Amino acid sequence: MSDQLNKEILEELKKINNKLDSLNNTKGLSTPIKIIAVILGFMVIGPLIAFLFSLLVFHS
Repeated sequence: MSDQLNKEILEELKKINNKLDSLNNTKGLSTPIKIIAVILGFMVIGPLIAFLFSLLVFHS
């Protein structure tokens, strides 16, 4: 194969690799999901931990 053909193939492979890399990048959680997670944390997990802690401290 000629050098020119090898260069063209290499460039195309680099383009494909860049596209695959951009697809594989992990996306973060969206803002509404983060807000829901914080609210759930305060409404469910916080009281549960407080309840368990109170049982541990005040139970004789």
